[in-house]
Formats: sequence, structure tokens, C-alpha cells
Amino acid sequence: MTTSSTGWHPISGTDRTFHADNSISLDYHYYAEGVDWDRPAGAVFFFDGDGTARAEQPHGRFAAQLAQVAAETNRAFVFVEAPNGTRSWRAGDAAAIAAAVRQFATTNITPTTDAGVLMAGYSGGAEFLSRSLLREGMDWLPAGSGAAFIGGGTYGQPIAEATPATDDLDLTWVVGHRDGAYASGSGAWSALDAAAQAEAEFREAGYDQARRITTAGAHTEYDIPAIVAERLAELGR
Repeated sequence: MTTSSTGWHPISGTDRTFHADNSISLDYHYYAEGVDWDRPAGAVFFFDGDGTARAEQPHGRFAAQLAQVAAETNRAFVFVEAPNGTRSWRAGDAAAIAAAVRQFATTNITPTTDAGVLMAGYSGGAEFLSRSLLREGMDWLPAGSGAAFIGGGTYGQPIAEATPATDDLDLTWVVGHRDGAYASGSGAWSALDAAAQAEAEFREAGYDQARRITTAGAHTEYDIPAIVAERLAELGR
């Protein structure tokens, strides 16, 4: 199924495509089972790590767990695949891909503003959120929204200053205490260092609720559904 501007709705579906105005196409899976559309509803977007294949398994256990976690807070779950079938958020024009994701989200967010939106990413997905998607500001996110950066999220480039509408967005970096030097395709990389750097830079830019949580474990040991559930619980407070 292909959508362009239909908005969120009660009908779940996998293997969908959004065609952005800048010619970027985004493949995604959409889960709305258990969402009560007569109450304020929201959405959870998830961007998985580089090299992972879970977004290609839309009926698998991982997707089902995240969809259930989202539905428990009356939110739809949107599993966005890495662009161009590459399994990497570093492939292609990251700025153009980020613009396409923002258009995709804002095209569909309108009915979900009351419950807020959580942008969550793991490893390369967390890096994409931090480096590209949220770099130019977050005014496009509705009130009550936030982002969860799991096992990554560095920055190193100028960040748009927070505004009165965005300075209290919940921005949380979750990193394992053994997630240090990690051999990636581009050389050694440390999620611990990346998370610390990103938290400091976002706080310096005025995002007062930016914080870092250190958990047990290494890079492949995160319980991502549990972490997303915790972040959603925080959004509801």
C-alpha cells in the first residue's frame, strides 16, 4: 500500500511507502491494533540500527512487542525502514532523508497531537535522530513529545537552539555501561562517548530535559521494547 497524505487511521498495514516531495521514498510498517481513536491518540516512530534486519520482519516478535508497547499508551507504532534497502541510515543524503521523515511525520501527525509522539532510535537509528532528523529544531513535533536515543546519538554539528515550545521536550540517551569501543564499518566508535557528547550539546542548546541514563549491558544487549515503554511512561507524566 502507498500513502501520501491520508493521515493516521485504525487500519494497520505492512510494506507501505511514503513518497516525499523531495523524491525520497520511505518504506514503513504501521500498527494500530488496540488504539482507541475516540480518545487522544499518539504515535511511536522507531528507527533501527545500521545492519539490522528487524524492519524487514514486520510480523516478527520484535515488531509485535513494540506495537503492543505503543498501543498500551494509545499510540500507533510506525516502524520506518532504513532508506534505499541499505539497512543503513548513513547511506545516501542524510539531510534529504531527514526532510522526508519530517514531512512523513507531520503529514500524519495531526490527529495525534494530544497524546504526543515518541521518536526512538537504536545505534545507527539513534545517530540519525541526533545528527539529522532533530538537528534543525523540533518545533514540528507536537506538545508532549520526545525522543529516545538507545545505544548512540552523537552530534558534533551546530544544533538549533531550543524554543519555548521545545525546551522541555523529553530527550533521553540510554546507553549500556559496557557499550564502549565498538568496531563499526567506519572504525572504532563508542556509544558511551556518543551519548555523553550528545546530551551535553543538546543541553547547551537549551533543551532542559535532555538527560542520559546508563544501564547494564553492551551494545547488543538492550531490551528495546522495555526502554521504549519506560520513555512512554515518562511522556505521560
